[in-house]
Amino acid sequence: MQRVAGPTPETVDAHEHLTTSLWQRSEDRSEVLRFHDGDRWVAMSWAELAARVRAVAAGLIASGLGPGDPVAIMSPTRPEWTIADLAVLAAAGVTVPMYESDSTQRCAWVLGNTEARLVLAGSNELAGRVAAARDEVGRPEELLVLDEGALDDLAARGDDDCLAELERRLEELSGDTVASIVHTSGTTGRPKGCVLTHHNLVWTTRQALAAIEEAFGEERPSTLLFLPLAHVFARIIQFACLEQGALLGYARSREHLPEDLQAVQPRFLLGVPRVFEKLHETASEQASGIAGRIFDLAEDVALELATEEPGPMTRLKGHLADLLVYRRIRDSLGGQVRYALSGGGPISDELVHFLGASGLTVIQGYGLTEASAPATIDSPEEIRVGTVGRPLPGVEVGVDDRGEVLVRGPNVFQGYHRDPDATAETLDEEGWLHTGDLGELDSDGYLHITGRLKEVIVTAGGKNVAPEPLEEQLRAHPLIAEPVVIGDRRPFIAALITIDPERLESFARDHGLPAEAEDLHEHDRVKGEVAQAVEEANRQVSRAESIREFRILERPFRVEDDELTPTRKPRRATILEHFSDSVADIYSEEAEPGS
Repeated sequence: MQRVAGPTPETVDAHEHLTTSLWQRSEDRSEVLRFHDGDRWVAMSWAELAARVRAVAAGLIASGLGPGDPVAIMSPTRPEWTIADLAVLAAAGVTVPMYESDSTQRCAWVLGNTEARLVLAGSNELAGRVAAARDEVGRPEELLVLDEGALDDLAARGDDDCLAELERRLEELSGDTVASIVHTSGTTGRPKGCVLTHHNLVWTTRQALAAIEEAFGEERPSTLLFLPLAHVFARIIQFACLEQGALLGYARSREHLPEDLQAVQPRFLLGVPRVFEKLHETASEQASGIAGRIFDLAEDVALELATEEPGPMTRLKGHLADLLVYRRIRDSLGGQVRYALSGGGPISDELVHFLGASGLTVIQGYGLTEASAPATIDSPEEIRVGTVGRPLPGVEVGVDDRGEVLVRGPNVFQGYHRDPDATAETLDEEGWLHTGDLGELDSDGYLHITGRLKEVIVTAGGKNVAPEPLEEQLRAHPLIAEPVVIGDRRPFIAALITIDPERLESFARDHGLPAEAEDLHEHDRVKGEVAQAVEEANRQVSRAESIREFRILERPFRVEDDELTPTRKPRRATILEHFSDSVADIYSEEAEPGS
């Protein structure tokens, strides 16, 4: 087995917990949170945050929360999420994050699995979904709504005895205390609850900060949170900001993101690849005519700047591209962004180079919930584009004979809640976490992710095909929202493709097509554009691995129909079931290529 270990880790005391840094700054009057309240932006100081967390934690104790009791939070990202999370942790409770997109069925499973006694829902609409789940599983005992002043309600319940009990619990908190049960998105089967301790999360936060010290090394680092805090990636960044003393800003919504970026002016951003792809697509869409040609020049110059020693002409073109394109990208992000932290999936090399030319260093990492988010990460000074970096300090990464990526270290979870069989399948006796991902380690210890072990397609002819590289190539096309490559036990490889509605409208406008037509996705111009994308993707693989047929589906995949996970990863089995007619049509003898 190939293996590589990260550098010597930062030390973490056994008694440190996730609220330690908050209490250390509890007298600090400087700003730590910034958020929109009513019609204005509001700043919250460390002292105010500590007082608020203390009051809410005492209220949780007054409400009957005992050590180890689970509290679920189902809400979009907002300051109340962070306050509630810290309060639950301070009271020795266990935070159970839930996505606002969770269906009633998923809510019922998570609440039944954890036996959460209290749920904090963001809105009445979300509370209604939890209430429907409660009818099924009898949990939670209490349901409070953040929009209706849930934190004020809790804070009013505490008294001096509860505050004294809080202090006692804080003294007894240690790294071994369970902090959170985070359920995997689950592209197959039911979600599993990953048990993470305070030490798992504190240790991982500390090592991630050491690995990307430059990104957090500004005089006053800051970010704008818009990813769901139900995702462990966003939550680790939340803890990293609190550990480092960075400013945490909260976006109101995706719709308000452009305005909120200007208000907070973050120094670094975190997002999944689709966030940065949308940024690029929007900039490209706004450029037409001469501006469009300049944008194309900027894309070409970005590659030249990244792949060769720039000569006088390249530098001149780079200066022109900066004046006309790159600077506008920076300005649209608030003008101060220097780093983009990307996780949750692959981002194309071309986009990394484009953002780099625009002044944003893209830091990629690899991880999973079971590893407390990151297991590998780029160092800003030693980025190798096309990889997901090297192991965190103190973490070992291996690749076994099957090509599966293994992870071992203090970041690895304790197991799946109430699921010893699944735990035994994932954690071996030597402490290695079997990730289910396929990868390669290069000679310098950089990790390349090549696919998913369980998603490898075996054609009827016995050819093994990893769908992810083809899907990544297709996804890079602006029109394509989500491709799913199929062909398991079939005679050839094919693809189901959904179209981005916004981009389709723009495409129709630019090509004089009837934008309001319901069957626009079936127009020959649209099919031709997708066929070109398929042809381009096929150039990257062998003939046996190439896509011979595709179908453009009439609608995008939907989270609410269980076709996408809450983090918007396709659930192949569900998609194949829901679009079985299209699959049958592809493999019928009468099928015409690309129809």
